[in-house]
Amino acid sequence: MSEVDDARKRNLKNIIAGEVVFSKRPGEVLRKWRTLFELSQKSIAREMDISSSVLSDYEKSRRKSPGTDFIRRYVEALIRLDEKRGGVKIREFASDVQTLSDVVLGMSEYTTPKTMADVVKLLKGVWLAGQEQQNSLIFGYTVVDSIEAIKRLGPYDFFRLLGASTERVVVFTNVERGRSPIIAAKIFPLRPRLIAIHGPRRVENVDAMAVELAKRERLPYVLSLHQTVEDVLASLSQ
Repeated sequence: MSEVDDARKRNLKNIIAGEVVFSKRPGEVLRKWRTLFELSQKSIAREMDISSSVLSDYEKSRRKSPGTDFIRRYVEALIRLDEKRGGVKIREFASDVQTLSDVVLGMSEYTTPKTMADVVKLLKGVWLAGQEQQNSLIFGYTVVDSIEAIKRLGPYDFFRLLGASTERVVVFTNVERGRSPIIAAKIFPLRPRLIAIHGPRRVENVDAMAVELAKRERLPYVLSLHQTVEDVLASLSQ
């Protein structure tokens, strides 16, 4: 493998391991990356020489956070298994680094989690669905340019918007009606704790089907009434 390819592998290993180490929900991150690599628990467990039940316990947080040796072996198993298939995912993720940076306007984890109600207040949000979950905790945020996301992101990139934990708010900006974010969240097995949209100036301008779908899926859904995207970013960084 070339020096460039080796550098890609090292960078990808560091990204995956870093997400697991710093996440408050490491099991979700393990599952996220296994899903992104399109690998089964059985195949990874075999490569790591452990039982599938052990890996399942880590993914479902039934065991305490994995240690550094487990994380290293897990990441190396992902890479080796993908190399056996031609390294398709390694190349895909390496080439997508720039793509994601064009789409994600801001992403961070909170040092101290905030309640969903607090986050909605920061966003000058109007509840569209899921207000009964307002006491749930939010551990981070991602702000996305929805127009760039439609143009640039592939079907599995939605996972990568979730950062180190799904317990976050994902804000879609430059939204016209708000249906696409909810449909995307419905399709994928991992979804953010809260979805917010920015663009429509009134609740009446939000797609009624999106609101109904969010209610049916029990997915908290909010309209941010900040004037600008910059205001959205500034409010979430408080």
